[in-house]
Amino acid sequence: MKIRRAVKKVSSFVAQIGVALVKAVLTSAILGMLLVTVMHYMGVPVPSADDLLRGVSRLAHVLS
Repeated sequence: MKIRRAVKKVSSFVAQIGVALVKAVLTSAILGMLLVTVMHYMGVPVPSADDLLRGVSRLAHVLS
């Protein structure tokens, strides 16, 4: 019985972590798109997705 309770608690915890992760990713994506849209509307030059990914990969290379 104790093993089942422990497995149930761990399973519940992992499910909550997964839900929180999905919420964080979706919120970040929506806010990012909103920010880029507003910047584009205001005439601010917005880097392309390729430029952003290249910068992130270069930063990851420097930090590793």
